[in-house]
Amino acid sequence: MYLEITKGRKFNIQGLDCYIPPEGFVSDIKTGILEYVGIDSRSNIQSEQYWERKPLPAWYKQKMKAEDAYNKKKKEDDPPYYDEQLEEYTQKEWSRRLNGYWFMNNGEAVYLTGSHYTFLQWWQIDIGYGRFRIPDLEYFYFLQYCIEDPECMGMIEITKRRFGKTYRAGLFLYEYVTRTRNANAGIQSKTGADAKKLFGKAVIAPFKKLPRFFRPEYDMSLGVTPKTEIRFQQTNVRGKKAEETLDKEELGSIIDHQSADVVAYDGQKLHRYVGDETGKTVECNVYDRHDVVRYCLLDDEGKIIGKALYTTTVEKMESDKDGVQEAFINLWNDSDQMNKGENGRTSSGLYRFFMTADRARNFNSYGHPDVEKTIKEILADRASVSHNLRALSNRIKKEARTIQEAFSTDGDKCIFNVINIDKRDEALKENPVYKRKVVFEATFDKDDNRLVRWRDIHSNEKSFHWEITFGLTPDFQPNKFEREGSLKKPSRTNEFCIAIDGYGNNQGGRKYGSKASAWLGRKYDIRDPDNTFKAIGNLYGRPQEKSKLHEQVMLAAEYFSCQAWFEHNSDEYDTYFKDRGKRLYLGTYPLSTISPDKRESTERHRGFPTTPFSLTRQNDVTIAYFENYCHLIDWPELLNNAKKYDPYNRTSFDMVVSFEMLIVCLMEKTNIPLPPKSPLIKVYPNFGIQAVYN
Repeated sequence: MYLEITKGRKFNIQGLDCYIPPEGFVSDIKTGILEYVGIDSRSNIQSEQYWERKPLPAWYKQKMKAEDAYNKKKKEDDPPYYDEQLEEYTQKEWSRRLNGYWFMNNGEAVYLTGSHYTFLQWWQIDIGYGRFRIPDLEYFYFLQYCIEDPECMGMIEITKRRFGKTYRAGLFLYEYVTRTRNANAGIQSKTGADAKKLFGKAVIAPFKKLPRFFRPEYDMSLGVTPKTEIRFQQTNVRGKKAEETLDKEELGSIIDHQSADVVAYDGQKLHRYVGDETGKTVECNVYDRHDVVRYCLLDDEGKIIGKALYTTTVEKMESDKDGVQEAFINLWNDSDQMNKGENGRTSSGLYRFFMTADRARNFNSYGHPDVEKTIKEILADRASVSHNLRALSNRIKKEARTIQEAFSTDGDKCIFNVINIDKRDEALKENPVYKRKVVFEATFDKDDNRLVRWRDIHSNEKSFHWEITFGLTPDFQPNKFEREGSLKKPSRTNEFCIAIDGYGNNQGGRKYGSKASAWLGRKYDIRDPDNTFKAIGNLYGRPQEKSKLHEQVMLAAEYFSCQAWFEHNSDEYDTYFKDRGKRLYLGTYPLSTISPDKRESTERHRGFPTTPFSLTRQNDVTIAYFENYCHLIDWPELLNNAKKYDPYNRTSFDMVVSFEMLIVCLMEKTNIPLPPKSPLIKVYPNFGIQAVYN
C-alpha cells in the first residue's frame, strides 16, 4: 500500500495514495516479489459475483481428529503430523492472510488486504461473520498504508456505533502478534473495565473460533478463556516436567489489557496497541496518554517498531474534568496526514480516518452504500426531533455526517444553542475575522486638552491588550463628550457600551484565580444591522496590577465616548474612575437587572448587580442572543467557552459572564431627552412686503 507497485492501481484514501498489485497478483510479504494467484469468483454471471465466505472443507474435522489421535500416540522423536491435503489448504490460507486476496464483485476485480480477508473469512464477530463493504475496503487499505509507512505510528479513526470497529481492532492486535516472535500488544479503553471487555469480546472470543492452523499454542494455566492476558507460549507447568519444555520452540508473544491510566504502559515495548473509545475516555487525558504510548512504539534509536490504532465513536462525554473533552480533539488535529513535520511525521505520529454516517448503512449485495437513501433517512430522523435541541444535537453526534458534526457540542450540557455555536465556529474557521491588537493611552493636544488614542501593541503587551474588530480609522471621531457641571460625561451612550467581569484581589499575575474579561459592544442600528448589536472588542487577561485593567477600560470608554459596567463585587473601579474625574463614564445598574417590584427602592449603584434576578436576566437574554444573533459573534474563544458554560459555576467562564453583561447593556434602553414640544425660536411669516412681478 505504501510503495508504488509496477502496473498496479492507486487509490487515494483520505489523502493517502494507496497502491495495490495488478489484477490477480499479490506481493509476497517476505520478498516483495509479485506472484500471480488468480481471481476467485463465485459465478460466471456478473450479477451473481459478490463476496461469499467459504466454510471449512467437509474433510477438515476428520483431519483434525486424525491429527489428535496421532499426537496422543506420538513419541518425542516422531515427526509432526502431516497430511498433504491439509498442508496445501493451510498454506493457501496463510498466503491469503499475509499477502491478500482477489475476488470478482459484479464484474470488477477487488483486492482485499490480508487483514481484510482474514476479517471476513475467519474473524467471527457477534453476528457471525462480517459483510464485505466498500467503506471497510477503504479502511483496510488505509490501515495497511499506516502499517507499511516507516514514519507512521498508526491511525486514529472516528466512526459510528456498531460499524465493526471493536472487532477490527481485536484483529489488528491478534494478526501481527500471532505470527511474530516476542511481540507485545496492549489494550486501553475509556476505563479499565471497558478494556477487559474488549479483550474478551474482540480478541479471545474470535481467537477460540479460528481454525487450528491460525491458533498458535498458548498458556492455558490462565484458563481456556483467559481474562487478563493471553501468552503464546508453552503452558506453565511445575517440577521436572517444566524442564522438559525448556528447549521447545514457542512464539513468546503476549496480548494484555491495562487500566486507562496515563502511565499504565510506561516503559514497556509495544508492537501493537489499541486505544478504544479514545474520544470518550473519562479517566485520563488521552493526549497525555499518547505521549507515553508513542515512546512504547519506538526502539532505543527512535525508529518506529510498533503501530497503534485509536478508535472512537464521538458521542456525549460523561466527564466535566478539565481537558478531557479537548484532549481527543487535540490528538485528532495533530494527526493530519496532510500536515507533516520536517521528520516526515505528523505531530502525533498518527494518521486520521473519518467514516461519515452517509456511507455507513443501506449496502447492496456488492458492498456499495446507498448514500442518497441514507442521507434522507438521517435528515428525516433529525427533523423528527428538531423541536428538541438537546435530542437533535445528540442524534447529530451519533450519526455524524462530517467531522465538524462529530466534534459538535453535547446538547444536554450547554444552555445555549449548540447547533448555532458549532455552525458559527465552523464559519469562523473558514473565514476568520481580523482583530487589531491595540492598547489605549492618554495624550494631550497643542492646547493641552486630554485626548485618548490607540496604538498597536508592543511585544511585552501580548498577554493583556484589546482586540478590536471595529474600524479604527481617521474618519471616526473619538473623545467626544458633554459636560455635567465640572465633569465630563460620554455622548455616545446610545451607540457603544463596555461590560467587565473583573477579579477579586488587587494583585495580578497568572498564578491568581480567574482573569478579567471586558467586552466593547455596538448597540443596534437599524441602518447597519449586520455590524451592530454585537461585540466589537475584547480585553482579556490578568495584568500584574489591577489598576491596569481599570485604566484600559477607562481609556476605551473615553475614546468611544461610552459608559462601562463593572460587575459590582467591590467598589475599587468606582474609586479609580472618581479620583480621575471620570465617574460619569460608569453606568448605573441597568433597570432590566432589577426586579420590577424593587426598582423604586433599589439604589442604582454604578456597576452591574449580581443578584439572583440579575443572573437569571443575563442567562435569559444571552440564550436568546445565541438563538437569534449567534452569527454576529466573531470570537471563536467565546464560542468555545460558551459550549462549556455552567451557569451554576461561573468562575471559570469570565469571557461568557462579561459577554452576558454586555448583551444586557446593549439591550438596555438609553434615556434620550425628548425634543421640545415647540421650537425655541418661533418664525413668523412677513406679510408686510408684497412681491411685484412685471
